[in-house]
Amino acid sequence: MSKQIADTARQFSRQAEAYANSPSHAQGADLAVVAEFAAATAGDLCLDVATGPGHTAFRIAAEASFAIGADLAPGMVVTARRLAEERGIANTAFLLADVHGLPFADSSFDLVTCRIAPHHFADIDAAFREVARVLRPGGRFVVEDSLAPDDVEEAEFLEWLEKRRDPTHVHSLTRGEWMAVMRGADLEVTRETVHGKHHDFELWIRRTGLDEAAIAAISDDILAAPEQLRRRLFDIEGSRVTVLHDRKLILRAEKAAH
Repeated sequence: MSKQIADTARQFSRQAEAYANSPSHAQGADLAVVAEFAAATAGDLCLDVATGPGHTAFRIAAEASFAIGADLAPGMVVTARRLAEERGIANTAFLLADVHGLPFADSSFDLVTCRIAPHHFADIDAAFREVARVLRPGGRFVVEDSLAPDDVEEAEFLEWLEKRRDPTHVHSLTRGEWMAVMRGADLEVTRETVHGKHHDFELWIRRTGLDEAAIAAISDDILAAPEQLRRRLFDIEGSRVTVLHDRKLILRAEKAAH
């Protein structure tokens, strides 16, 4: 395991309860879109990679035969198992696994999902090739993650913000980069939509465990940013950043049936 992947596992183990209780992860209209794109049926065996505390796996399991959640953070796996037991969701299982090397045979799953995680992947091309490998021919892959703006200045500012907030952030992709990654994994995109998410800035910035000094420094730098960036990306009341405006790309891709 690389140092970067190990650091990500430790960071997200520490954050497991915060993500379990995060409204933007546990609920949200985007989760409903992911479920619609996935179109799970009673015969489907499903895999949710980078499952975190299992929110997407639970949603998919409601329609599928069985859903497996895989995550590289032990704390997330423990939390997902606890939530499944508390909620009486019997058709799920959660295991420790890295998306870059999934412990499943070729063509094992009808459906793979991944929600708000790939920007943490050390090698997204390798990860999506693994997804394609474990999908059966004709299987579906539904992914949601951050959509980087095509505007270079705006994209660079968001990358700076994400990495200041969370050092495990690797890279947010533009739409063109997303399409290239899918093509590289021999997955054909069949549906897509962009979903706007509006994060309570206080909750968002604190979820990663930053101390007060770091939060204050980031807020000061946002307030000092060029006005057009502030207007596009944030709501600001007086000297307080209140909302972060984020865009998520949701894609459904399919593996060739031959």
